[in-house]
Amino acid sequence: MRTSDHVIDEWLVINCQQGDRKALELLVKRWDPRIIRRVYLTTQNYSASKDIAQEAWIIIIRKIKSLKDPGAFEWWSLKIATAKAIDWIRANQVSRKREETRRIAQEDFMESDSGTPEEILVQLRLAIKELPDDQRTVVLMFYQENLNILSISRILNIPSGTVKSRLFKAREKLKKILKEKTIES
Repeated sequence: MRTSDHVIDEWLVINCQQGDRKALELLVKRWDPRIIRRVYLTTQNYSASKDIAQEAWIIIIRKIKSLKDPGAFEWWSLKIATAKAIDWIRANQVSRKREETRRIAQEDFMESDSGTPEEILVQLRLAIKELPDDQRTVVLMFYQENLNILSISRILNIPSGTVKSRLFKAREKLKKILKEKTIES
């Protein structure tokens, strides 16, 4: 059942498609709270929701002329907002995993009586130099250059599973090297 709100939205969309800036302003004013709410329900992060909604609006505005059915604006715009929110979640999962790995590694180093943070960093750099070239390259790209596994895979032209495997083997080898150095000192 079409309500007066649906009719108004369709009219605004049609006018936006014809280049009417005032109609665009009204459409954004009417729909921005709903877009932000949709993004928040997906991300559960209010501060990020406004930025993500803004990114969604950029896409909506850029592609509104291609919307064939103005009555479909609601699901179409919310679909775009949801996709942007999911992209944000995926990007943050990678950085959260990386930060968690760093935190655990730092705690492990601090628990071992290896010295000051500067001494530990020197030991870690020396241990990285002892890794085979393929493992050292992946470790440096992942931790130092902050590249994700897919990017490393593309740059090195190897499968992402190989990148994961090399990272795993490098971490295990680093643990072993650092443990041996701790025992020696």
